[in-house]
Amino acid sequence: MIEERTTYLQEVIAVLPNAGFSPTIVTGSGTGSHRIDLALGVFTELQVGSYVFMDCQYLNCDIVDGPAPPFEISLAVDLRVVSVNRAALVTVDAGFKSLSTDGGKPSVLRGAPAEAMFAFMGDEHGALIAPGIGEKSRPRDAVSLVVPHCDPTVSLYDSYHVVPADTLVKIWPVGARGRAR
Repeated sequence: MIEERTTYLQEVIAVLPNAGFSPTIVTGSGTGSHRIDLALGVFTELQVGSYVFMDCQYLNCDIVDGPAPPFEISLAVDLRVVSVNRAALVTVDAGFKSLSTDGGKPSVLRGAPAEAMFAFMGDEHGALIAPGIGEKSRPRDAVSLVVPHCDPTVSLYDSYHVVPADTLVKIWPVGARGRAR
């Protein structure tokens, strides 16, 4: 499909000079197709952006020719356990207002068993479900989740906390937050 659309784009670019237009920049592509688009050689600028955070959806794409992805997941949403409901269920303070819902459910990065399943429980709350999680968790325990789709999740926050090696080194405000029109 990408090759077919690129052939069409090449045909359009080829006729533009006859119409008085000679593009100096041909921009397009994206994180999921960057390798293929680069090899096809039509774009002079690649519009890759999500690679900086990466997410599960992109990692599920075949964006490399080999076993290891070229980028690592760097975006997580931090939350807290707010109640221990049952031996196999705890409530956390992240729900629909904190996590995008279009790419599946987030997964545990740290602070809870890796096999714990996240379930939305409403606007402000979610559940982590795993055998014995309620016996190992306490209110205020920190949990980090990996989001399945980074783009709509990052737009939910006013700032990014840059935390390499568990040390907060910077807070970056999101200047375009709330300005979608």
